Amino acid sequence: MSGPEFYKNKWWVLLSFSVLILVIYGHTLGGGFVYDDRGILENSAMLQNTENLEQILLHPYWNPESGLYRPVTLLSYSLNFTIFGQSPAYFHFVNILLYVVISFLIYLLVKNLFRNGILAFSTAILFLFWPIHTEVVANISGRSELLALFFSLLVLLQFVKDKPNFWLAGLWMLFAVGSKETAVATLPISLLVLYIKNSSLNLSTLKKHFRLVSAVLISACFYFFLRFYALSYNFGLENFFGVKTTSIENPLMFTDVLSRVSTAFGVLWIYFTKLFWPVQLCSDYSYNQIPIVPSFWNMGSLFGLFLFMVSVWLLIHYLKTRPVLSLGAGIFLFSFIPVSNIFFPTGTIAGERLFFFPSLGFALIISYLIYKLYLKIKKPHLKILLISLMAAVLIGYGLISIKRSWMWNNEERLFLSAVKCAPQSVLSRSNAGAMHLLRGDLAKAQEELEIAMSIKPIYSKGINNLGLVYFRLGQNEKARKLYLEALRQEFPYFGAAENLVLLYLTENKPEMARHWLRYLYPGNENLIKNFIDNYYSK
Repeated sequence: MSGPEFYKNKWWVLLSFSVLILVIYGHTLGGGFVYDDRGILENSAMLQNTENLEQILLHPYWNPESGLYRPVTLLSYSLNFTIFGQSPAYFHFVNILLYVVISFLIYLLVKNLFRNGILAFSTAILFLFWPIHTEVVANISGRSELLALFFSLLVLLQFVKDKPNFWLAGLWMLFAVGSKETAVATLPISLLVLYIKNSSLNLSTLKKHFRLVSAVLISACFYFFLRFYALSYNFGLENFFGVKTTSIENPLMFTDVLSRVSTAFGVLWIYFTKLFWPVQLCSDYSYNQIPIVPSFWNMGSLFGLFLFMVSVWLLIHYLKTRPVLSLGAGIFLFSFIPVSNIFFPTGTIAGERLFFFPSLGFALIISYLIYKLYLKIKKPHLKILLISLMAAVLIGYGLISIKRSWMWNNEERLFLSAVKCAPQSVLSRSNAGAMHLLRGDLAKAQEELEIAMSIKPIYSKGINNLGLVYFRLGQNEKARKLYLEALRQEFPYFGAAENLVLLYLTENKPEMARHWLRYLYPGNENLIKNFIDNYYSK
């Protein structure tokens, strides 16, 4: 096998992907549980109890208010604990392994569908180098995105086969949506793949593949039945239909339709620009880092709308003549719409992880356009120049990915960097304040937390942490007011009640401390009495 044609051998391709991804993300094996990974630690008792498998499979992700049901993702965490123990290194290892396999499956899908090894290799390479993926790979809780795309690709590969296994297709579909709800996009994408493979999608094609199509459809329906049971039967019908969140996580949930849609298209343009020009990648885009725009009369919204409409045109116009473009546009559109906030509000206004699946569509489109350009170039030195330019871009992307994923290794590093890329975010300012508080830098903690309060004073943890600052400064009255304010929020932070207990005990007011202990532990008088007695005995 000659060097330039190694992309024809799938095992050499797999090896090259493994080496590249280890070079970029191998250092994350030394990272810890960061940011949203806290959910794994907070639920570790349940996840490590493999004897109660039913509880894991029917448990919301992570709480009923989230409106999320991802049993496959929870099961993957449980298996991580069972097989490897509590070390975060093995959680990161599984994420890296999934990213390797996903890149390889992208190669197989494109190669088998379009019979083009160069296009397949370049699509997968571009996908694995993109820095916008660092949040998904380097953050353990990105597991849901990885699993959803992993199983979705397995579904699509069944649709490419001459003799597909409809049982496997149905199983992979169930696992895909069970990893993350947005994998329901695999349904229309699989029909698009079926059209491309058969050059049509008429009644005879559907009859021929009736069992295959039915299998994925039934699996998706069965998932939503399980979701209804897990969220609605146990916790109330409202949890099945949507998420409960604050205006900090997603202000688009609390605005008018025009403002929501115009802002959502502006967010799409942000994703698109950061996909190709990955500067200022950030862990947080919450209130008020992305301001609400009341109409389409702004450049970001107009560019986002234009990009969306061009994708719709590519999907329809090139379905017969250039199906690669059509598939790329379809993958982007069908996987982006569920997380876009365009047709309905979701749990967050934006997040780089949300563009993980949609970015595959752009990887396919860009790789195809570059491939066609390469074929049109006749002069050898220009071909070499094009290849050199693309190699330089990929090296640049790789270096950015290494630097960015390094930020995700440590919570303090991540939160302090978020202030620089999201200075108007309540969460970023509050988290930075918490880091300075842990360092013992009360002045800096106070500064960051007061900035957060000035942006919007509704984040209960941030309000509580500012109370802690004042408590350590000996300003008990200010601390007391902030603790009470944290408990009055729509999503209260109950740790503020514990802080009130300690405040009253230091002021030698055991009756007030007892009042808040009863709030935390109603009916448990023995525990309350022992707590107070132990405090004063010290």
